[in-house]
Amino acid sequence: YPDFIAFVKDSIREIQANGNEVELAGVFYHMGENDTSFGPHRRQAADWLESIVGQCRKDLELPKLDWFVSQQLPTDHERVNSIDVTSALENLAVRDQSLIHIKAFDLPARRKLVIGTEGVVRLGEVMAESFLQNSK
Repeated sequence: YPDFIAFVKDSIREIQANGNEVELAGVFYHMGENDTSFGPHRRQAADWLESIVGQCRKDLELPKLDWFVSQQLPTDHERVNSIDVTSALENLAVRDQSLIHIKAFDLPARRKLVIGTEGVVRLGEVMAESFLQNSK
């Protein structure tokens, strides 16, 4: 996290130093296989996300910074099905109007839990479409 924040701040300073105006339009984040499959992570995913979003906005001094959070289809397994990570993320998005929850549940070429190349490309398209639809 500290490296991410430093990268964003350094990039903004560098762009501004070259005489350009900077608008940070949002952060794109993907809730992947660990967050949607591994029980302890699945149980805490929404709380951890809420924490990092809040800290990021504070550190960047952008209290309404949009977060575009994609979620792949959660693992369907009896050991984790009682943990409804999707509802937890939906509830977070309701509480936080600057967090856009993107359900990327139909990604192609998925190998068990891991998204393949075609899926990653499609995920990028889905996230871009969401950005264009939700840009303020």
